Amino acid sequence: MQHSVVRCAAALVLVIPGRAHAQLDRQAARILLGTIGRIAVTRSRVPTTTTSTRVIPTAERYLGTPYKWGGTSPVTGFDCSGFVQYVFARNSVKLPRTSRQQAKVGAAMPRSFSRLAPGDLVMFAERGQAISHVAIYAGHNRIIHATSSGGEVRYDDLGTRRGEWFVDHMVAARRVTPDARGLMLDLTKMLDAKTLVDTAIDLGDFAPRR
Repeated sequence: MQHSVVRCAAALVLVIPGRAHAQLDRQAARILLGTIGRIAVTRSRVPTTTTSTRVIPTAERYLGTPYKWGGTSPVTGFDCSGFVQYVFARNSVKLPRTSRQQAKVGAAMPRSFSRLAPGDLVMFAERGQAISHVAIYAGHNRIIHATSSGGEVRYDDLGTRRGEWFVDHMVAARRVTPDARGLMLDLTKMLDAKTLVDTAIDLGDFAPRR
């Protein structure tokens, strides 16, 4: 399956539906259902993320903020995608609202934590179910996220018993790379109306509490 890759002055690589629009729509449906067996990666070289030096410190400011289903504010609490959307907005990147929508922006990355860089987005789902959770990979085998099972914004070590759930249920990873000037990127404009219609709030993760 061929993908069109656009390189802009902001050093952003995006997978854009083009002539293979119908094929991409079918792939998108499999991702949303959590049933895709292998995540497609653009054949062109995907640039290393430039967001980590800004995104991770921003995310850390909200450690301990309570989890709230449907939450989008550090004052009242975050859910998983509300937290990711808020953190990236603070770094001049406008993401769509839900984890399923966020799984369609940026460049697709391998479904392997060893291949990711700090600042990459990681999506999770129960087997055969829709994507229900998103986190930010923080490097050193850790993720930072607003976790329903953990009750707050926190780090989770992927090498722990709790972390095993996230390793086993990872279904997609994406990379967003704004330029160092902080150009405002509205990635929602890269999604068509059919993709944006899925606005159901994320169910959260189902990892063991400890």
